[in-house]
Amino acid sequence: MEQGTAVCMTNFSRIVNDLNGRGNNRNDVIDRLCSYPLLIIDDFGIERETDYTLEQIYNIVDSRYRNQRPLIVTTNLALGELERPAGRCPTPAFMTACWKCAFPICFTGENFRRQAAAQKMAKMQAMMKQERK
Repeated sequence: MEQGTAVCMTNFSRIVNDLNGRGNNRNDVIDRLCSYPLLIIDDFGIERETDYTLEQIYNIVDSRYRNQRPLIVTTNLALGELERPAGRCPTPAFMTACWKCAFPICFTGENFRRQAAAQKMAKMQAMMKQERK
């Protein structure tokens, strides 16, 4: 950001919606995603898994790879879950596309979203107690 590099941060659910959007050309959507110097796809694995979705994920990952564009993908899935999403084995071409440009990094620690939700809940409960008095 400090260097003024254009970045697109999105998720696959939104991308699939764009691909299916009225008047959208699928190739244009993928070309647009490949035009960014950096693409960040957040929360991989939350999208509804279908053969179509896997195909579109493959197209995007492979296009970024062929265009030598970096891609960051975040997920809460474990490595084994990435290799076989939802218990299904993706096609070898799909996994080849993912792993030829992937360098998995595992971050462990407390889930900050869960912690923030617990803090909000505690705050709400305190407010409710105050109103009862």
